Amino acid sequence: MLNFTETQLFKSKISILTIPRENFWIFKSGVLEIIYHIIDSYETRSKSTQSDNDNYSSSDNETDNDNESKEEESGMEIEDDGLFFHLAFTREEVTIFCSSKLIKRHFSKAIELDKESTVIGDEFFIIQVLNDGSNIGKKILELTQPLSLNNISLFFISNYFSDLVLVPIKDKTKALEILENPYEPSINEEAEIKTFELFKKNNIQPKIVLDSKLLLTGARSGDYVEVLKQTAEAISRLNVMKDFPRIFAITRTPTEEIGLLLPCEEKELNNLRYRKSTIMGSLQDYYYAIVVDLKMLPLDLKGVVSGIATKLLRLQVNEMSYLSLGKSGLVLVPDLFLDIVERGL
Repeated sequence: MLNFTETQLFKSKISILTIPRENFWIFKSGVLEIIYHIIDSYETRSKSTQSDNDNYSSSDNETDNDNESKEEESGMEIEDDGLFFHLAFTREEVTIFCSSKLIKRHFSKAIELDKESTVIGDEFFIIQVLNDGSNIGKKILELTQPLSLNNISLFFISNYFSDLVLVPIKDKTKALEILENPYEPSINEEAEIKTFELFKKNNIQPKIVLDSKLLLTGARSGDYVEVLKQTAEAISRLNVMKDFPRIFAITRTPTEEIGLLLPCEEKELNNLRYRKSTIMGSLQDYYYAIVVDLKMLPLDLKGVVSGIATKLLRLQVNEMSYLSLGKSGLVLVPDLFLDIVERGL
C-alpha cells in the first residue's frame, strides 16, 4: 500500500509530551532552546560552515547500537538530523513531539516540576507521506484504517506538505508489513460505530469551534528561519493564556519543511507578526476545527482517527485534516462543509 516514491521512514526515536496549557510557562525555555537550535541548523547549512551545532546534531544522531536489537531494517528507512519538532496549542492543551533525546535534554527538569504533564510511555517512529492535496480524507483512512484494524495505536499529523504517522517502535515490524501490503480503505461503519459508542460511554462530544477560523499553511522555503524566529519571539512576548492564538501548530518535518496551523482572525494573526509574504497558499481558504477531548481515555487508544474519518467520509466530507495531540484530537474541515458537519455530529 505504501508508495515508495512518496513515502519516507525515519530513524529518529520520537517522544510525545502533553502539558496543560496553563503550565506551559514551565516548559517555555526548553521550547525556545529547541526552536533556536533548529534555526542554527538552517543558518549553519546555508553558510556551509562547520559549527558547534553540527556536533550537537551528530550527537543526537548517534545510534545506540548497544541498546538496540538487530532487527531487520526497511529499505525505505533513512537517516535524518533528529530535529523533527511539532508544537501544537489548543485552548486546554499543549503537545510537543520531538526526538526522545531532545525531550530528555530540554524538558527533564520541567517534567519533574509539573506533575500534570505527561510523557507518553511509548517511543515512536515516523512515516512521512507527501501530500499532493487530493483525496485528503481517503488518504487519512488509507494510512490509519489498516493499522487500527490490527490493533496498532498511532498519532497523526496533517500539515501543508505531508501527512505524518507516528507508530510505536514496538509495533514497527508489524506496522510496516501491514502498510506494505495492498489495501483499499472502506467506509467501515463498524469502526465508526465502535468509536462513537466509546465517545458516548465516556460522555465525549466532538465540538466544532465556531469562533476560530484556521489556515492550514506553511512557510516558504526561503523564509523558514524568519518564521521560526517570529514564532520564538511570539512565545517569549505573548501571554499564552491571554494573547497567544487559541489554536496554533508549527511542524518542522523530518524533510525540513515548516508547516503551520494559524488563526485566520486578523488580530490573532497579527500578534504573531509573520509577514504574509512568508506564508504559502491562500489566506482566504479557511478551516474549522472539531475538537475531540480524549483525556478520559487511554493514551494508547486505537481506532479514533480512522473512526472519525470514516464518519466524515460517510457524510460526504471528502476533504479533512487531522491533528493528534496528547489528550485530544483536532479534525480540520473546510468551511464549505460546515453545515454538513454540524448536522452530522
